[in-house]
Amino acid sequence: MRTYARIQDGRVVELLTTSLDISTMFHPSLVWVDASSVTGLAEGWTYDGSAFRKAIIPDVTPAALSISEMQAQLKVLATQLASLSKTV
Repeated sequence: MRTYARIQDGRVVELLTTSLDISTMFHPSLVWVDASSVTGLAEGWTYDGSAFRKAIIPDVTPAALSISEMQAQLKVLATQLASLSKTV
């Protein structure tokens, strides 16, 4: 069995493991690269025509709020909740 990566716009968009001849399985316009020797390969990795590279995932951890910012948010939520209670 071999593992193949389908490449689109320089990224791995699909992985397929098969013992069949990949060149006869799909339309020739799809680009499949033998990736059997690549450890940990996953969708989203990049491929530059000769090497795979792990995708860089940006840190999306939100910044911590200060106590005063949290208190302000709680005040807004309390006001919204109070106005909803009056309409019910």
